[in-house]
Amino acid sequence: MITITALRHCGSECTFFVEQLADWHHQQWAHLNPGATAEQRLVRYQQSLTSNALPEIFVAHQQGQLLGSATLAKEDMDTRKYLTPWLASLFVAPENRNNGIASQLIEFVVDYAKQQAFKNLYLFTEDQTDFYQHRGWYFIETVEYRQVEVDLMCRKLV
Repeated sequence: MITITALRHCGSECTFFVEQLADWHHQQWAHLNPGATAEQRLVRYQQSLTSNALPEIFVAHQQGQLLGSATLAKEDMDTRKYLTPWLASLFVAPENRNNGIASQLIEFVVDYAKQQAFKNLYLFTEDQTDFYQHRGWYFIETVEYRQVEVDLMCRKLV
């Protein structure tokens, strides 16, 4: 059975996931954060473990194995700071893809954002627009962000 938990509430059984997450996320999205290092990302993730503020990192895990993650972030595009909050850093380990884990993580974050009384949730994607549209998100516009063309999307929560 897959469990999804806020990383900061996961306890000692999940704290070792932080290093794996930082590595996965840095490999996946380093091109969107030029100059940033994996070590800087790790420090940010470690700091989020002791904060009640966003970002809130959620992890999908099973029997001590990290399967994937998603984040509810206050902001994810420095060019769109007026939009908040964001579904960010959705990642499922390649060997665990196509098993519905990403969809479960998305819905977990959506439900959490609703509980926090947010009205909308935003994301941007380089190549997964269809995936998100099939899960209730709508396309807003295509923009260039950090020299990469991305689609900005929204999901209504009310």
